[in-house]
Amino acid sequence: MPRRKSVVSWRAILFVVLTPAVVLGLLFLAAWLYGLVRYDPAYFTEPYLSRYETPGETARVLERALQTNDPLLLTELQGLRWPAKFVTAPSMIFVMLLDRTDRYITYLYFDMQTYERYPHYFEEVNGRWVVSPPDFYYYMRSGRWVVVFTPIAVVWWLLGGIALGIVVVMRVSDRFRAKLYGEPED
Repeated sequence: MPRRKSVVSWRAILFVVLTPAVVLGLLFLAAWLYGLVRYDPAYFTEPYLSRYETPGETARVLERALQTNDPLLLTELQGLRWPAKFVTAPSMIFVMLLDRTDRYITYLYFDMQTYERYPHYFEEVNGRWVVSPPDFYYYMRSGRWVVVFTPIAVVWWLLGGIALGIVVVMRVSDRFRAKLYGEPED
């Protein structure tokens, strides 16, 4: 008796199950590779190490940079090869420590004219504190990727499960029809 072909291939099941894990692994790899070239070594010399040795002092300097719209100071605070742009205004004030995690400290800044709040993330890198923009690297290292990635993965698994379920129903019904009417199976 010939061996019956399975209803759904293991490849299809593994593709549905493992694709989110592979994509997540590639995202972490991309963030790690970007981290290798993210920071400019010129901003990690002794003067910068002593100037930005505490997160509180770095937060105060950021307040001044946001108020004066000083691009050189904003670049220095970030320590990045490709610095991000921040919203600046003379009415911007430092408000409070908003959050502290293992890796990041978040300080809240407030624009007194527009009443907009701006969280800024501080991270210790190579012996000094830097302001980290909310970019891809930050989201991957801070764990915020979970908020975006988890729903996408769940939707992927649901749609994949539904698609596999439809394939199973179609193939089982084909086999049942073939048994009932004596038609050859494909």
